Amino acid sequence: MTEMKHEEERQICPMVAAAKILGSMWSLVVISYLTTGPKGFNELLRLIPSLNSKTLSRTLKALQSRGLVKRNVVSLQPFAVSYSLTPMAEDLKPLLEGLRRWSVKWLSEGSGDQAAVKAMANVRRAKN
Repeated sequence: MTEMKHEEERQICPMVAAAKILGSMWSLVVISYLTTGPKGFNELLRLIPSLNSKTLSRTLKALQSRGLVKRNVVSLQPFAVSYSLTPMAEDLKPLLEGLRRWSVKWLSEGSGDQAAVKAMANVRRAKN
């Protein structure tokens, strides 16, 4: 392998590592809702109507195991927990804001590159 190829791989590796830690699309969505403060499980379900309870539970457990989300027991009677971001996830706020701005600019209906908008519409239809 050439020296140039090794350098390219070294530059890509941090992105691969970040993608593995962040995991699924739902991870970013859940993290983005937690940027405004701690939320309970049912509150997150109400905020993200396209997410079912099983997927939310799986996503929260994965984020906890990766050190991005902390589970806090609020009360025992009745039992209640809230989820909040760890300092590691707090550092993602600027990235999430950048992704939001990019999405509004390029992927919203009636704005940006129409080919990108159509591609996103196709992705949405394929998931349904």
